[in-house]
Amino acid sequence: MSSPKSRLIRRLLVVLSLVIVVYGGVIGFSRYMGAKFLSAMANMPRPPVSVSVVRAKTMMWPQTLSVVASLESIQGASLSPQSAGTVTGLFFDSGDMVRKGQLLLQINNNVAHAKLASAQAKLTNAKQARDRQRNLIKRQATSEASLDDAVANFRKAQAAVQEAQAVLTDLQLRAPFDGHMGIREVSLGQYVSPGTTVASIEQWSPLRVIFSLPQREIIRIKIGNKVHLRVDGLSKKGFDGKVSAIDASVDSRTRDVRIEARIDNADERLRSGMYGVAEIILKQGQQTLAVPQTAITFKSYGAYLYVIKQQQGADVAMARSIQTGRQHQGYVAITHGLKAGEQVVIAGQVKLHNGARVRIVPAPGALLHPALDNKQGLNP
Repeated sequence: MSSPKSRLIRRLLVVLSLVIVVYGGVIGFSRYMGAKFLSAMANMPRPPVSVSVVRAKTMMWPQTLSVVASLESIQGASLSPQSAGTVTGLFFDSGDMVRKGQLLLQINNNVAHAKLASAQAKLTNAKQARDRQRNLIKRQATSEASLDDAVANFRKAQAAVQEAQAVLTDLQLRAPFDGHMGIREVSLGQYVSPGTTVASIEQWSPLRVIFSLPQREIIRIKIGNKVHLRVDGLSKKGFDGKVSAIDASVDSRTRDVRIEARIDNADERLRSGMYGVAEIILKQGQQTLAVPQTAITFKSYGAYLYVIKQQQGADVAMARSIQTGRQHQGYVAITHGLKAGEQVVIAGQVKLHNGARVRIVPAPGALLHPALDNKQGLNP
């Protein structure tokens, strides 16, 4: 007969076995249900991705050349005084708009005024002496030589007055043309001399657009060709102008020729020294298949976009490799891989993969018509 201690141990072992069996069953069931849930989730169709689309279409594109260009003022100068002295008057502030002939700076002119007064007094005496000699010669009371001396002295006195007036003029600095003043570089009481920079002055409208083209392009450029300038950070619609001059010679080192165009800058948003991209319009009327630039993804291995196709009654996005041409006002020319009328995705590509189901939603106007606010425009 077993002892009470042995019976207790057997009971504990039975209970422990039952606990292990129950626990194992719970764990196994949980894993089974988890696997079944994951399998069900994996087999569930993914929700469609919201995208915006446009149809690829042919557009009337002009033949153009694009080149980096810099802006220069038609008139601009660094202003310096003609004479040395102490500044006694400043009549402009940095950034002021000034008119031609407007007084900008005055240098101490006390000595110059005194010299002018002395010269004018001598001129008065010389005139009186000349007039007396003329009266005397009429009465034959003096010689021709005396009259000649009096006339010479008068002319000498006149020249002295003009010289004194010129000295006074040189003690003033005036605006050479209408324009905007730059930063003022001098102060009241400062001693200045010829060559001391007082400030710069620039005429802002119109502005010159300067760029260079290879010599082979010269025959394609003519005076009057339209030019469209885009500058980063400024108006998306750009600025319009015309070719105004072609340099008389080709640079012997680069074999490039300098071209000048002029653009209106009435709103004065442009400044001399800025740079941008100038698009020279050569010809109108070239049919081009194009899509908005936002539709295209550029990778190291090439460019591609997503085309919408129907599969089993649903819209799906299919990746398509393409070959691109030039860009024009927010559009990119497609030279291979796309047909007119096909729907391409222009927004929402980030979440797409080849064969993904999509839901088409309206696109913002700026994506649908990237060049609508441009005077050059694109005509379908």
